[in-house]
Amino acid sequence: MTLVEEPMRHRGGRYLVRREQAPLGRLLPYRRAKGETPPRRARLDAVRENGWRVDFGSRGLGDLLLGLAMAQALHDATHEQFGTLEYAGSRADLIARCTLPVTVTGGDGHQLGVLGSGNASEFHAVPESPPTLLDLIDADIVEVHAALPMRYYLNIEQTLGIGLPASDDPCPRFRAAVAAPDPLHVVFVATTSRPDRKDYGIDNFGALADRLSTRQPGAWRFSLVTPPGHQPPTPAGQIEVLHGPTAADCVDLFATAELVIGNDTGLTHLAALTIRTDDTQPHVVGLYGRHGYAKWITGSPRHHAVATPFSHLMSVADACPVRDRYDDTLWSTASDLRAIPAKVIADFAGQCAGWWTR
Repeated sequence: MTLVEEPMRHRGGRYLVRREQAPLGRLLPYRRAKGETPPRRARLDAVRENGWRVDFGSRGLGDLLLGLAMAQALHDATHEQFGTLEYAGSRADLIARCTLPVTVTGGDGHQLGVLGSGNASEFHAVPESPPTLLDLIDADIVEVHAALPMRYYLNIEQTLGIGLPASDDPCPRFRAAVAAPDPLHVVFVATTSRPDRKDYGIDNFGALADRLSTRQPGAWRFSLVTPPGHQPPTPAGQIEVLHGPTAADCVDLFATAELVIGNDTGLTHLAALTIRTDDTQPHVVGLYGRHGYAKWITGSPRHHAVATPFSHLMSVADACPVRDRYDDTLWSTASDLRAIPAKVIADFAGQCAGWWTR
């Protein structure tokens, strides 16, 4: 048995496969696709009477954004009892733009919920915990709920014992004050928590710009988001460099783009959750080197991925290099994000954006 040798290109949206091709995951104990629901639990009555709180800990932006699906699930289950949610944490300016009905205050960490009494049920969004879940569609086809937001959502559904309305892509969105994208505007996200392992590299993002503009002549505009204090090489060429904009500021930036291409990082997830005033969204292509792309994605039909063979292996095995202590460098170029040719990413991204067909 050998590892696949080519980069994986994954289109966003529902993940349906034949049973013999399904990744490792746990079978749901009820046929959700057929309208079945889990058995009712006593905890449902508790959260409807006393309220609930989700603690996101002190993790990064990406973990918070994908974890909001847990809050969405709890809101869906209790919205008749509780109206406005309350958020306290360091991302108050960003959460204020969320489509959840929420009021915000500053603070440390991240907590969001409703308090019916002092006995509110507490939930923790821990990305290492929920497994991939499989739902039998029919005798031959399985729906794979691998994206982390849907894992959280279904975990709450089973914990409370109630059928929840979302079939996929349950993350709340972030409202931009932008009505329409600028034609041929592409934003590159070069921020990352691990520059040594998860960064496609400034030069490679420049190569993406060259490939896109060469393949289809036009009035292209390229923007590059870098971390605070990071100074890219002087010859940035036709790329506008933005140094460390806040996440809240990036919502409007992403809304002006037809396409966002970025490292596997929180701002790329935010791009996939950005919604314009006309309810449209940019296409987003995330670049995955060491973590499983099928998990670390929103599930949106407009959130796509290009991944290394190692990232594909993590997706198939539902494994995590951090939790399971895998040294991804052992797999050499199979886990090296920068080994993916710019042509592969640019050509696929252009297909996703609808600029060309192949």
